[in-house]
Amino acid sequence: MTTPVPAPGREVAVVPGELRGYRQFELRADGLYPLVHPGSGPWDGRLERARCASGADHAPPDRDCRCGLYGWYLPGTATVSLGPANAVIAVRGRCILGERGFRAAAARIEAVSLPAAVRWNPWAAPRARRMLAARYPGTRVYRSLRHMVKDHPPHEVGALGVHPHADRSRGYRTAAAATYVTGIALMIALAVLPWLVVADGFKNWWPLLVVFFAVVWQAGLVCLVGMLLKQQTPSPADGG
Repeated sequence: MTTPVPAPGREVAVVPGELRGYRQFELRADGLYPLVHPGSGPWDGRLERARCASGADHAPPDRDCRCGLYGWYLPGTATVSLGPANAVIAVRGRCILGERGFRAAAARIEAVSLPAAVRWNPWAAPRARRMLAARYPGTRVYRSLRHMVKDHPPHEVGALGVHPHADRSRGYRTAAAATYVTGIALMIALAVLPWLVVADGFKNWWPLLVVFFAVVWQAGLVCLVGMLLKQQTPSPADGG
């Protein structure tokens, strides 16, 4: 059962079943570790139960604490960074809802996408798959984040009184990719031009080339990647 945070003067709504969310883990040789408080160890292979890291005497998640198992409603918010493993989780029990995500009492890992560094490593990928199959038998393992999200779309949370902000990460990804490809294409075009053409026009072109590649292109990439990474925070906004 999922219990949203009550508004003043409003009864608590109870939703049966599980609530889907998205988050990231650090993939290690012995399991999937949370990015926050990795010292707590890897998540349980069947059902992970929240524990209060501060040692307070209450059942997590608590409204006056930051404890609980975190997740985001939308995949783009939780799957920005390239290093960690992206995952789909299904939470149950008491769940405190925020604007972008939630804190839950218990959760299981529905699916996980291998990080790029592991995915393209012919030795690491099979080893990671064997570990995940043994430790997380109910979790589907994907090579593609896109396919994982397609098979596990976000739940509609409007009935819970939650309306997540629009996910801008996809637009940032598209703009960053387009900027990168455009810059590479221009460099290749300059490389294949006849040397005499480049030499004749170099005196006029070089200030523009320096400004474009050193400032506009690279700074544009840094700006777009920065905005993309800004979407990723250690925990959902507003304590949820």
